[in-house]
Amino acid sequence: MTRFIGFVSGKGGVGKTTATVNVGYALHQLGRGVLLLDANLVTPNLGIHLGVVDPAHTLNKFLRKEKSLHQIRYVHDSGLSFIPASPSYIEFQKTNPQQLTEIFEHLDNTIDYVLVDAPSGLGFEVSQVLKNTDEAVIVVNPNISSVMDALKTLQIAKQHQNAIAGVLVNMSHKGKHELSETEIEQILGHPIISNIRYDRKVRKATFHQAPIGMLYRFSRSARQFRKVAEFLTQVIPVK
Repeated sequence: MTRFIGFVSGKGGVGKTTATVNVGYALHQLGRGVLLLDANLVTPNLGIHLGVVDPAHTLNKFLRKEKSLHQIRYVHDSGLSFIPASPSYIEFQKTNPQQLTEIFEHLDNTIDYVLVDAPSGLGFEVSQVLKNTDEAVIVVNPNISSVMDALKTLQIAKQHQNAIAGVLVNMSHKGKHELSETEIEQILGHPIISNIRYDRKVRKATFHQAPIGMLYRFSRSARQFRKVAEFLTQVIPVK
């Protein structure tokens, strides 16, 4: 049975897409079947992170029955399979987010894991994703606004019967002017599964449109993303 895991946050810019790509690559390296799905129809970035800036075959066209599931699947040089959404505003206007359920139904029982790069915020599109995922990884930066907004998203995930896999803290400096791990866990009520510090190598890998584990296999951040992947393979989701 396929596990659908949403990477969600309250705020944009916290690193959901980076986390989706790099945890997905780590799962792939562990020998698991994994597909990345860009369910952010408003501001999609997954394809851009993996070298497909203006894809011809997209989730949008699948939802409109213009392309088949096979046609919209891409394979990165790293071996990662992914489905991009269109960055075109016109394509966005022509796509009904209520139809997102169809892609989940078609992907079920086809692969071990589908990691879903979800939209930010608390809008309708987020709910459409979370009503189709089984689990949620909450991605935050270690500041109060990011964590408080993530708390609302976490509550929406629970309303849609998602198990909360844990919290992924991204771009921390482990300094005085940010929330501690203990404070974040107290606010969100769930454990941190990884604290990924700000790392120039992550920026370099993103610039080169590749997972950090592909370019800097033994870097600190690559090890942390692998830690998340290993955790996901061991945990049994409880809703």
